[in-house]
Amino acid sequence: MAITNTGMGELIRDGLDRLGILSSSKRAEITLHSTSLFELYKVRLPDASQLAIKIIPKKEMADTEAEGLEQLCRLGVRVPEYLGTVHLGKVSLLAMEFVQTGSSAGFREDLIASLKNLYKNEFGSWGWKKDNFIGSLNQANGWFSSFREFYWERRLKPQIELAQVRKLLTDKDSSAIKGIFDKFSEDWGLDHVKPRMVHGDLWSGNVLQGKNGFAYLIDPSVAYSHPEQDLAMLQLFGSPLNLEEMQDILATAGLDDPGNLKDRIQFWQLYPVLVHINLFGASYLTSLRHILRYYGVK
Repeated sequence: MAITNTGMGELIRDGLDRLGILSSSKRAEITLHSTSLFELYKVRLPDASQLAIKIIPKKEMADTEAEGLEQLCRLGVRVPEYLGTVHLGKVSLLAMEFVQTGSSAGFREDLIASLKNLYKNEFGSWGWKKDNFIGSLNQANGWFSSFREFYWERRLKPQIELAQVRKLLTDKDSSAIKGIFDKFSEDWGLDHVKPRMVHGDLWSGNVLQGKNGFAYLIDPSVAYSHPEQDLAMLQLFGSPLNLEEMQDILATAGLDDPGNLKDRIQFWQLYPVLVHINLFGASYLTSLRHILRYYGVK
């Protein structure tokens, strides 16, 4: 789609000039590539190379996304090459490699390899050194010695409280979520698992299938958590991986399988479903109630 907003085009050209990617004396072809929570533009440079510019409304959001991309890259995870960030007034521009997407052989194997590289990175504490974002919502972090404290205080509880303020959750829903979390955290011994680096927002839309056969992860919200959090989120809207492949990824990371992974997926989906309730409203309450019924809540 051709860009019709002249001001946005000039803003992007200004940002590219500041990054040293495009001289102010040169022109670039800029098109709106996609839009969901944020606008993404494709830029074709005079030498015919292409890059992507993401328009982000908060400086902190752009900085933590850039940090996440660099962190994943250091750990052997395939991501678009990060080219720099420019803060311009009320918005920030995040520049990265443009990934040509399309059907290709090798995609699944490349994704599996990236996730195996990611989850072999253990740490002594749960959490992350700074707050970041999940979609456009703040995601608090910090360091915790136990899974249960970290995941309740920094993942489930903030989303529950936000949904209650917005009159989207009942007290019964909130109590049911807490009961499920307490019971299965204990039953599955989640406090005895070593924290691993996770992508943190790994739904299928954040996995790009490159025409070159590679799988690129985008929009990270990193933390040291449990890899099943990522794999369950990947299942939420249609995963490219099957259950056997997910179990292989976990086994390679040295994680035991207490019980059936299939039975735990919906436990981990509580967090992204709550996030979607807060981002998009009551239409996602059906998904939440489905999870509650799955674990015996009437």
